[in-house]
Amino acid sequence: MTRGPVLVTGSGGRLGRALQRLGASGTPMFAMTGSRGDDPERRLDVTDPQSTLATISAIKPAAIVHLASIVGRECENDPATAARVNVGGTAAILAAAQAAEVARLVFISTAAVYGDRRRRPVSEQDSTDPTGVYATTKLTAEEVLASSAGDVAVDVLRVFNVYGPGMPDSLVTRLQTASAGAPAHLTGLDGFVRDYVHVDDVARAILSAAESDSAGFRVLNVGSGIPTSNRDLLDSLPQVPREAVVIGPEVDSYSCADITAISSDLGWSPREPWPPADR
Repeated sequence: MTRGPVLVTGSGGRLGRALQRLGASGTPMFAMTGSRGDDPERRLDVTDPQSTLATISAIKPAAIVHLASIVGRECENDPATAARVNVGGTAAILAAAQAAEVARLVFISTAAVYGDRRRRPVSEQDSTDPTGVYATTKLTAEEVLASSAGDVAVDVLRVFNVYGPGMPDSLVTRLQTASAGAPAHLTGLDGFVRDYVHVDDVARAILSAAESDSAGFRVLNVGSGIPTSNRDLLDSLPQVPREAVVIGPEVDSYSCADITAISSDLGWSPREPWPPADR
């Protein structure tokens, strides 16, 4: 088990806040925000290799959790910045970790690197098929880590669809808060299938990886392992007013995790019940 503080990049984001809540009573954390964070002593611009190295060398963490990234539509709107942060920033974090002799690096990736065309849960041995700038930059960053990790133990966590407190963009939350005046939009009922994993379970997986004593490079899926169609999701939330839901055309889009590896390697499995509480 890793002993000592954990440095968290991108701690002001949704997963970062959940991780801080989880670690508040145990693992000491240095929660670093981006370059525009409110606290100048907690700012870390991962695209600046020199300041990144200086910060990490000063703190000397036992492990780094690298959450900082450009996500969503912002990636599509500005692919160059997405690549500079998501790929270049990851390379800078790895180089600083190596120079400062940090033992572990946990990199948060995405299920989107697999694509959505299989009709079964995907394992870490399956081929990748990213679509969109975000998934492509995350996979490229994974490849940087795999080829250059050296003596730093690296865990890549491919996270599936996160829901729960502080996750307003999740379809689960959008359904729970939908109304006739502000309906939730569904892409069909049966063809669109996702794996929903609670934000607190994801935070536990991240912390477990940071505290692991494994060596080398590995990739682990973080999901529930439960394929849930839009119809399943609606059925699990019976109090959602049907007039608050707009159902669009059917599509064929499937994304679900095989979580055998993370269960075996980290002893991790989801604790939060599924289906979710309605409110």
